[in-house]
Amino acid sequence: MKNFPLLDQLHRLDPALIQPVIVIGGCLLAALFLWLVFGRPSPYPYTAAKPLLSAAERLFYSVLQQAVDEEFALFTKVRLADIICVRDNVHGKRRSAAFNRIKSKHADFVLCDPDNFKVLCVIELDDRSHREHARRQRDAFVDAALDAAEVPILHVPARRSYSALAIREAIHAAMRGEQISTRPS
Repeated sequence: MKNFPLLDQLHRLDPALIQPVIVIGGCLLAALFLWLVFGRPSPYPYTAAKPLLSAAERLFYSVLQQAVDEEFALFTKVRLADIICVRDNVHGKRRSAAFNRIKSKHADFVLCDPDNFKVLCVIELDDRSHREHARRQRDAFVDAALDAAEVPILHVPARRSYSALAIREAIHAAMRGEQISTRPS
């Protein structure tokens, strides 16, 4: 065994040490295998996100579906930059700044014409977080931006129950530029 000096030395090892060496060696090989399969950084470091809608949003969504029936196409979590865009006459840094203000914001619900998918109304479900200062500032900006783009917005306070009829009436009022209560009847 002149070609394999390590193997030649193996018979001199204490038999009590051979088993732990084999176990440790096997563990190291298993750890190496697991690292190669699972531990290497993936070029796609993604995982599934949480559900698109919170429990309160899901409750409202089901009533909103009843309220709009087939009159509108209903979408959730639409990016504001997909609803409005920066005017063509705004250029350079001002254009970039304006786009950056809308690119990461989204609307809770969007109603579209089912034939051409033109946005007809944005609906925001206002829970307790909308009372916080930063959220009020965000809401004021979104309201002003949508108003400038002539896209109606309806704010509906989050509740435990809703009236589909009251929601439907509030949607039509918002689209006419009016405000009415969305309280359950």
